[in-house]
Amino acid sequence: MKNLKWSVNIIAIMIALVTTFSCSSDDNGNGLDPNRNPVANAKYAVGFQTLPVGQSGPVDYMLELSSLESLTSGELTVEGQGIPQTGWRFFHQAGNTIFTAGYVEDRTCISYQFDENGDLKKVTDFVYQTTLNNYLAVDNNTLLAVELAFGVDDPAATAIPDRNFYLINAETGLVEDIKSHAVDSSIGDGTAQNPPYIPWVTGMVVRDAKLFLSYHKYFPDGNGNAIAVDKAYVAILKYPEFELEKLIEDDRTSSIGTNGPSTGIEQAENGDIYSYSSSSVASGVLDATKPSGVLRIKNGETDFDSSYFFDVENAPNGGKIYWMDYIGNGKALARIVLDDSLPQWAAFREQGEQLKLVVLDLISQTVTNVQGVPPHANRYSSPTFVEDGKAYISARTGELLNDSSTNVADGETYVYIVDVETATAVKGAKVNGFALKGIFKVTN
Repeated sequence: MKNLKWSVNIIAIMIALVTTFSCSSDDNGNGLDPNRNPVANAKYAVGFQTLPVGQSGPVDYMLELSSLESLTSGELTVEGQGIPQTGWRFFHQAGNTIFTAGYVEDRTCISYQFDENGDLKKVTDFVYQTTLNNYLAVDNNTLLAVELAFGVDDPAATAIPDRNFYLINAETGLVEDIKSHAVDSSIGDGTAQNPPYIPWVTGMVVRDAKLFLSYHKYFPDGNGNAIAVDKAYVAILKYPEFELEKLIEDDRTSSIGTNGPSTGIEQAENGDIYSYSSSSVASGVLDATKPSGVLRIKNGETDFDSSYFFDVENAPNGGKIYWMDYIGNGKALARIVLDDSLPQWAAFREQGEQLKLVVLDLISQTVTNVQGVPPHANRYSSPTFVEDGKAYISARTGELLNDSSTNVADGETYVYIVDVETATAVKGAKVNGFALKGIFKVTN
């Protein structure tokens, strides 16, 4: 009897300890995704790309959402609401500030924040001389942007200008500093063996006081023709000094990243850096003979991991990557080109059925088709929005647009909510436009 009472008491103590520990874990968020629970005062907004009705091209908007549930049902529209932008734009976030940067027509970066009344308001803007093309939220305080350069004013020049990197204050929305660096460029000697080239940055990661930059090499004639595409290139600079530490390359795949749809390199929770290479003509990469795949730079290292290469192109369910975004737990979402015999840049067309959505398990090196998302088009989006373990994306179906077509009557765009762990998705709200180019959550 005494032994039975002692056992009961021990069990009761254990239950109490477990209960106390569980409550403590919930309170502190230990071991949990910080985005697991919606924040009570969170506000949401989207970068909205309209249909080109009555004009030569679409117009982008900033649009507030009443709640995250607005993405799950009903219809999203900017009719009678939203803040119109000028021209085609990129959308990014750092801290509680959303940035929209013009691409060609308008070289202005505008910052927006929610005011004390919960209304989305413009904070400020700044103008840049050369188009900005690649962005990184270094932390909640700084957005880093680098200019795009396909060429130089004088291809016969004896020097190639450095790339400018803009360090933007996420609270004020203004440029705090501009750093310049060549990254990797050469005037060459005019021979086929040693041609001149300039770098075009496709991705950035800051880790261990170093800036990792993926890039393509382009002839400096301004025609957008890449050279030496059968290698992956990364420059490593000291950060924030912007001093070159080393250049690394890998010949198992092609040059890293594509033009604008995502960053070519991303960092996982454990500090490992993953890069994707497309090797796809439809994605703008000509003459690649190496397979589309994923490389890794292990945490604490500054070289490509020679023991790791994920050959996505030749894996079951695989193919050539158009876009990849790291989600977490060793998994990434990717869009695979369904037909690489399409013309160059066809994967970028804003309506069609040229892409499929897959989950890449970067650890087990497997490709899984996402059930519930049809073949579709999606030209560009900011880093994928993830909340409560679900990724939110937009996708447009319909007849593939040609270079001059603005007939979008047969197309439809929907939000899809993707469970990456199960590789399944449910259809959400209909989008009365081409795409959501970014989904943003602000908690101030």
